[in-house]
Amino acid sequence: MFKTIEQIHNEYGGQWIFMVNCEEDSYGSVAGGEVVLHSENRDVVIRGMEKFDFEPSVTYFRYAGQVPKC
Repeated sequence: MFKTIEQIHNEYGGQWIFMVNCEEDSYGSVAGGEVVLHSENRDVVIRGMEKFDFEPSVTYFRYAGQVPKC
């Protein structure tokens, strides 16, 4: 289900997310997409991304919120 970046930040704040079928705004920034993976643990999302290697759409990986300091 398509969600805007604002909806994604509200729903998945504090988590790493991976989206498919992303759309860009007129400035070239990602405006939204379908969240297919999310976790507070970045490595969990990165490992799960490999099953989407051949996804024929624009994909996007990001942190929903302010990235925590290590």
